[in-house]
Amino acid sequence: MPASFRDAVERRSVVMLTYLSSLPRVIPFALVIGLLLAGLMATGILAFVALAIVALFLAWLLYIGWPRMHPTGRVLRLLATLLIAVAAVAQLRAG
Repeated sequence: MPASFRDAVERRSVVMLTYLSSLPRVIPFALVIGLLLAGLMATGILAFVALAIVALFLAWLLYIGWPRMHPTGRVLRLLATLLIAVAAVAQLRAG
């Protein structure tokens, strides 16, 4: 029987999650904040790419953690991800 899409994503995510968890916590946080700030300060394609990377990263984490999250946490993280995706599109249109 073929594995579900979620199982495949979770299996493929183990390596990246293991790597991220081995880093000092400040490094992934600083990278996300840096990309977020770069995306909000720049315009055009550079801003879009920076914000899109953050939005995709957050969407990936949201998908991986969804079954174990409290409903309030799901809503807040989904809103944050959508807000960053909207900002990415807005930056692309502004540039």
